Amino acid sequence: MRRGFTLIELLVVITIFAILAAILFPVFARAREKARSTGCISNMRQHGLAFQMYLADYDGVYPPFPQWKSRLDPYMKNQDMWKCPSRPQLPWYYGHGYNLGCPPTISGCDSTPGFPERHEAQIANPGNKILALEWDRCNSGPPNGPYGTYHGGATGFWSVCRIHNDGSNILFGDGHVKWMKPEQFHSTTWKEDGNGNPLPPPGQSQIQVVPENIWRKFWDTSHGW
Repeated sequence: MRRGFTLIELLVVITIFAILAAILFPVFARAREKARSTGCISNMRQHGLAFQMYLADYDGVYPPFPQWKSRLDPYMKNQDMWKCPSRPQLPWYYGHGYNLGCPPTISGCDSTPGFPERHEAQIANPGNKILALEWDRCNSGPPNGPYGTYHGGATGFWSVCRIHNDGSNILFGDGHVKWMKPEQFHSTTWKEDGNGNPLPPPGQSQIQVVPENIWRKFWDTSHGW
């Protein structure tokens, strides 16, 4: 005679499946996000090629900031290459930040040149300099200031850099793309509140910014490191 599951046995099986799901789902989610990140890396390499073609057409001078993506768009295959699969709600013209530096015309900034309207020969050690990267919006304002973050008009949109598995992809001035956590080049900003103000990581009361010698290495295009 066939014997069916008892209630206890059924509950044990359900519990085991629940435990396995709790263990495996985060792994699957990270693997999926890794695949999305890889797709974004491929697209950002195309962004780098678009910059190079723009430079060839404009005597080696980088595009100005206003509508910088629109200026590069003719060199892209299609506008979908600006979109991130992890953030499908954003239009193509959002989702990446252009290294504006921190010009002295903005109150509180020192003279920290970025890329806009500079000649490629003026970019010191482009392999270390952030040209563009995945950020939450394409907001105006410098990405960094004398204290590394949120100075001279920068907003929270500029530092929410946890797009793919707690980090984001970065396009450097020499065209290579690399995934990094924001703690390595900017700050410990976790996310922003509803007003665009930066929030610290869970359990911490303050945002820690990277030291000046580090943020200059990544953002200051006149810095030789």
